Amino acid sequence: MTDNDQHKPTLADALIALLEAPLTDIQKRDTRSAVMTFCKALGLSPDEVPASPIYIRRKLEGISYVALGYSKGRWSNVKTGVARAVGLVGKSYPSRNTTPLLPQWAALLTMLPASLKRKVWACARYLSGLGVDADAVSLNDLHSYRDTILNDRMRANAEQAWDHFLWGWNRAVDQFPDIWPQITIPRVEKREVYVYPFAYFPASFEADVNAYADRMRNVNLDDDGPLRPSRPATIATRTRQLRTAASVLARSGVDPATITGIARLVEVDNFKLILHFHMERAGGKTSAGVAQIASCLRNIARHYVKVDEEHDRKMSALCKRVSVQTGGLTAKNRERLRPFDDTEHVRLFLCLPDTIRQQVERDKRAPAQKAVLAQVAAAIALLLATPIRNANLCAIDIHRHLKPQRKEVHLVISESETKNRNPVDFNIPPYALEILRWYMTEYRPYLVREPTDALFPGRNGKHKTAHTLGVQIKDTVFEFTGHTFNVHLFRHFAGKVFLDQQPGNYEVVRQVLGHKRLDTTTSFYSGAEAKRASAMFNNVVDTLRAQHAPIASKRRSDK
Repeated sequence: MTDNDQHKPTLADALIALLEAPLTDIQKRDTRSAVMTFCKALGLSPDEVPASPIYIRRKLEGISYVALGYSKGRWSNVKTGVARAVGLVGKSYPSRNTTPLLPQWAALLTMLPASLKRKVWACARYLSGLGVDADAVSLNDLHSYRDTILNDRMRANAEQAWDHFLWGWNRAVDQFPDIWPQITIPRVEKREVYVYPFAYFPASFEADVNAYADRMRNVNLDDDGPLRPSRPATIATRTRQLRTAASVLARSGVDPATITGIARLVEVDNFKLILHFHMERAGGKTSAGVAQIASCLRNIARHYVKVDEEHDRKMSALCKRVSVQTGGLTAKNRERLRPFDDTEHVRLFLCLPDTIRQQVERDKRAPAQKAVLAQVAAAIALLLATPIRNANLCAIDIHRHLKPQRKEVHLVISESETKNRNPVDFNIPPYALEILRWYMTEYRPYLVREPTDALFPGRNGKHKTAHTLGVQIKDTVFEFTGHTFNVHLFRHFAGKVFLDQQPGNYEVVRQVLGHKRLDTTTSFYSGAEAKRASAMFNNVVDTLRAQHAPIASKRRSDK
């Protein structure tokens, strides 16, 4: 710790204060145990851990207690004990406030629908504790609540809690102007919004963009159109990129009234303005995003606007200047896969669906409360056995995609539904099939609100969205393993695990992951199996050295 930090209390100070605290001997014992357990999880001593609620909250959010071998109940006791210890030497706001509501707040909350009441209830208790009733509340009071839950409370996801409250409060202001305090909380934008709506430009520009979208769909079967229609997601991306490019020109000084069509965007000088703008946002250098927008506009200029050869040459030269090296795993993904150089980590990860199932079956809550976790266990089992993309995973239809064949079940997805139009046909192995049947029989019925054949049901009889399922999988993997692991990383995990066992066997990985070309596979995983390959190489060298060692020894003795 630096000299400036010496005056700040630590958990060691809290343990000293605990000796004289007005607590029972059992409470003191449990608090000390909780502090020591928390410090052990961090790998730090108590004098190295600041007794700061915001510091401890963020550390708690980064700990997987399941991976450390603690039960949910034990870890809950640890958090309670640490919070008690922090309160002995500093300011700590309780995670669950039980302050009675002042009369006005109690009356107002009864008039709100349950969805809004849940979001603003905690703030009403906080303000009641300060003696601030509804007719006297100010914006400063609301910002004080924000600062308290962000800095002085150790409950997880404080930023999300503030966002939910802010939305609920402002919604109450709009919907109940006659009863709710008319104080709107300004929302701070977390990112710069610089894209204008189509209405900001001449109507002809939007019409031209729509015409280009129709060309991508190839609705008119034009001879010079694409050989096959683009996917809706691709069309939406190109439409957004064109609107973004037009907005960049408008922000760079080009009169928006002159942006009447796509051709205006791909003029060489305007093309440079667009690239410079994106490079400045990327810190003054190129990036994958800059390269993508450059390539997009160059291709549109070439195939839709149909610029002349000299124009195309200039745009292509600019594209080369902003291009970035592509292919291979990113540094972030390589780092996230590094723990799986250890075969024990691999084994535990491959058994994760069974671990989650055991947790669900031990949980004493009602099945409806455990259904989502059981659903995630089934999703992870499928990803480990059939490493498909998230969009295909969440959209699995029980009757259309799961095909029984004698004693087996195959996951079959047609080429029209996959990203690169390669069909999927995986035999689901017994271990994954057992988890799948368990989830479908015991827990899926609790998640079905309306009739649906979706394996992972969502709202309105549709399947769960890719974003929602992806977040649930990511959060569950972290909770049980401590690894930061998104859905797409399961595909890289599959390639790494196989190539670690069979270095160089890229063709199997290509077929499993559905890559069209072998060079796509090799560009991603050419270094993934390097550790195992080097170990095999060293084994060969060591074997040869051992074979020649007696000869070398004999020659030395002859001398």
